[in-house]
Amino acid sequence: MVKRPFTLTWFSCPSDLSSTSRDNAVSEKHIRFVTFLAVAQIFGAALVNASPASAQEALSPGSFKAYAAEGVESRVSDFSGLPVPRYSSLRYDKVNGRAGPSLDYPVAWSYQRLGLPVVIVRESQEWRKIRDPQGDEVWVHRRMLAAERTAITTNAGSIRRSAESRSAAVARFEAGAVLQLAGCDAAWCRVEAEGRKGFVLKSEVWGADDLPAARK
Repeated sequence: MVKRPFTLTWFSCPSDLSSTSRDNAVSEKHIRFVTFLAVAQIFGAALVNASPASAQEALSPGSFKAYAAEGVESRVSDFSGLPVPRYSSLRYDKVNGRAGPSLDYPVAWSYQRLGLPVVIVRESQEWRKIRDPQGDEVWVHRRMLAAERTAITTNAGSIRRSAESRSAAVARFEAGAVLQLAGCDAAWCRVEAEGRKGFVLKSEVWGADDLPAARK
């Protein structure tokens, strides 16, 4: 089963370690900015001055579930040496999410979204349990994840030239666009999409909220 609405279907990359085409992976350094158009899904080319058409798959702020950091104890993992929970992103355009930390477990669903931001909530030696923007959790192999920070837009909006609401828009997006995330303050995040840099409101993206600091 494919996990919708986080779906893009025009790449062919490894699903998990059982794939033989691992070398065809798309570089984690080339996260694309995506908007959904009614006629077709346009990859990258939708960065235009005009507002994009209605989303092919209806996404809204209600489609996204914030990660509840309150009451969550963060620790440094014995396996990776990194804090858990922490943000990550999907390294490939197709990643299988399994019911447990092994190829012996069935595939719960497949993600088809390069760069989709996720939160790593548990770890084993080779596997990571992730929570996606809809709040669902599955296990994926550690090689399916990239350290690069991304965010996904939760509503229609604009990338602005500076961190001001009246600043000129350099691009417009619908809910569901994946952006490279450079950093955030209390209200704004610096992002990049297809070489276009600017700022978006922190309230308009999933994957930018602070996570609890790890205890050693």
